[in-house]
Amino acid sequence: MENVTCRNLTSNGDTGNMIMTNVIAREKFNLERDTGKVKFNGCDAETIYVKTDTGSVTGSLLTDKVFVTDTDTGSVDVPKTITGGRCEITTDTGNIRLSIEQ
Repeated sequence: MENVTCRNLTSNGDTGNMIMTNVIAREKFNLERDTGKVKFNGCDAETIYVKTDTGSVTGSLLTDKVFVTDTDTGSVDVPKTITGGRCEITTDTGNIRLSIEQ
């Protein structure tokens, strides 16, 4: 998905990757995958919720977020920001690696 502006974005899927480039939601991303990665390339929303059973969550966002992350088997590397909207990411098996574009 590329170059999309919307109010909210909700996506649920069993299998498959979700790769987003320049996708902006004024309010919320709500993304769930059973198997497959989620990748953000210069994307943003006020509130972001991502849940995967098996799959990494990686990429870059445009504004600071308060990150709430959890992974059973994987590593977490997110900015230690304390301002911005909530970004909650949960994976059972997968890494979480996000950055904020400058």
